[in-house]
Amino acid sequence: MLFRQILKEDSSCASYLVGCQSKASAAIVDPQLEVEGYIELAERSRVKITHVIDTHIHADHISGARKLALLTGAPIYLNESADVNFEFSSLRAGEEFRVGNRRLRAIHTPGHTQESISLLVDGRLVLTGDTLFVGDVGRLDLAGAGTAEQLYSSLFEKLLKLDDVVEVYPAHYGKSLCGKGLEEKPSSTIGFERRNNYALRSSSMPDFIEFVTGSPPVLPPDYLKIKKLNKGQT
Repeated sequence: MLFRQILKEDSSCASYLVGCQSKASAAIVDPQLEVEGYIELAERSRVKITHVIDTHIHADHISGARKLALLTGAPIYLNESADVNFEFSSLRAGEEFRVGNRRLRAIHTPGHTQESISLLVDGRLVLTGDTLFVGDVGRLDLAGAGTAEQLYSSLFEKLLKLDDVVEVYPAHYGKSLCGKGLEEKPSSTIGFERRNNYALRSSSMPDFIEFVTGSPPVLPPDYLKIKKLNKGQT
């Protein structure tokens, strides 16, 4: 497996290259606006970018998905419920697809946004977007958010049903405003989060809802404008 985590320190964002060198194919997940680095990384790795995927419509930074798709010719993939003003390839809940020999499964994990997905790669690692962080979970008070009940289901009935050894790679870490108290460490495992994530300390739905709906963090600057841009609205 070709797998690279790309960290953007000033915004505490993480994007990913998931690929297959034998088939010379790769997906870029949650790209930042400065897309040239992804193209250079793919070229160095001798793969072609064939998939551009956003796990959800971001509110804290401008997505590079459309720019990267334009430069590479790769289609953009979003959950089928994404409300955007541009063409994309739909990913249905539970849908499996391949990037070369890599097998990805789209897990619909609404909560932080209605269209949020997580991507299980070869059953070994999961890209959790803004649903599950290291030490925290996604916030629910931004435009387009789902409900606390949806987030509970996404976490306890979907992600935490994965094996403890499955590695967790979120879209944010550290000082990101997309959660209340993210760890600086940008990756984890399902087992570690099950045991140590403060937001998951109780599997009781009332306790969880009380935690995620109380004392939200500071709002990201210009988040409504950013969300609008990422939806392709002018």
